[in-house]
Formats: sequence, structure tokens, C-alpha cells
Amino acid sequence: MGDTHDDMKPKRIVFVTVGTTSFDALVKAVDNMEVKRELFGRGYTHLLIQMGRGSYIPSKSSGEDGCLAVDYFTFSSSIADNLRSASLVISHAVALPVFLGANELFPVL
Repeated sequence: MGDTHDDMKPKRIVFVTVGTTSFDALVKAVDNMEVKRELFGRGYTHLLIQMGRGSYIPSKSSGEDGCLAVDYFTFSSSIADNLRSASLVISHAVALPVFLGANELFPVL
């Protein structure tokens, strides 16, 4: 009793998406230890990066070390579930109409 467990912390996902493009600059910007620490400090638990055609490979992390869990993928037939489960979406302006057309409400940066 009274113990706090990290697995009890609510899952808060930051979803980064570049769509079908190559946007290594955005992927590199979020795959930065300072950014990851800031996101974790603000209560986010997971960082999921959809990296598209980019050549930069982000660093994966299980999050077991008390930091943000990080994973990535290139493409998916649909990112609707990723968008719905995200507490925050980071993308570029070109993808914004796609999100707005999804009729979902979520924070976009």
C-alpha cells in the first residue's frame, strides 16, 4: 500500500507522423533526448513515430529505465487507431487536412 508503480501510470502517447513523405528533420527533432525528457516530464509515457520514406532511424526505448518508451514504423494501411489513441499528435502542415477529415478531436502540434 502506498507504493507507486510506473505500470499504473496512465498511458499518454505522442504520435508523430510524416505521412508518405520523407521528413527526417521532424523525426530527428523529436528523437532528441531533451525533447524526450520534456515530453516525459509533461506526463507523456510513449512516443510513436511514423517515419514514412525517411532514412533517419529513431532510437527505440522500452521505457523501462523510467523514461519515455519510443517505437517507430514506416507505413501502415491506416493510422486512424494511432490518431485515436494519441494524447498529442505532432505532424507537418501538409498532413493537417487528413486529420481534420478524420472527424476526430485531438491536440495537434
